[in-house]
Amino acid sequence: MRYRSRIRFTLEGLEGIAILTGAMCTWPVSKRWLENWGADLHERGRTWPGDHLVATKHHRYTRAIDIAAPADAVWPWVVQFGLGRAGFYSYELLERLVGIPVKNVESIESTMQSLAVGDEIRLHPKAPGIPVALLERGRYVCFGTIDEPGSEASKPDPVRSWSIYVEPAPDGSSRLILRGCVEPPKDQPWSKRLAAALEEPVDFLMEQRMLRTIKRLAEA
Repeated sequence: MRYRSRIRFTLEGLEGIAILTGAMCTWPVSKRWLENWGADLHERGRTWPGDHLVATKHHRYTRAIDIAAPADAVWPWVVQFGLGRAGFYSYELLERLVGIPVKNVESIESTMQSLAVGDEIRLHPKAPGIPVALLERGRYVCFGTIDEPGSEASKPDPVRSWSIYVEPAPDGSSRLILRGCVEPPKDQPWSKRLAAALEEPVDFLMEQRMLRTIKRLAEA
């Protein structure tokens, strides 16, 4: 099993601190561009598998990146995602600073290639896992809870879904696309609204690095 080097660990950590500082300071203005980082108009407007996991009226964002590798070379990295698996492919230094004991794996591991609907992926050791709601092997995995009668009590507040798609291109390359859907806050106290607002630039920070890391690994 191969892990990222100490040099990359440190340099990417410093990069993350710099980007987070800039995003936090400019988010009221930069949100318009950064929340749909890398995605074209078609990708932003398209209805993707997993969108229906959240109520019709929801806020959504789309992020994407080109990868000079076929979809079947990208998928093995995607399916390994998660704490206790291959990690989050993001800023490992920052993740450890907030108490997530993650080690990002930089090799494809056969023991991590199994994933099915109903499996739970952990993001933090002290938080419940997020369930896989939809999965088409080689194409997409959608995390969230399928809306079923009587299931509301077990849903997070606000309800959200988070999905990753691998789209093959005619020239043999691929697009890696991430879609997040979040239900608008309902009568939440100001403290929760503030926390949700602060999460947005953090989500951008971690997700753009995840997309860039998978690109680097798949192209290598």
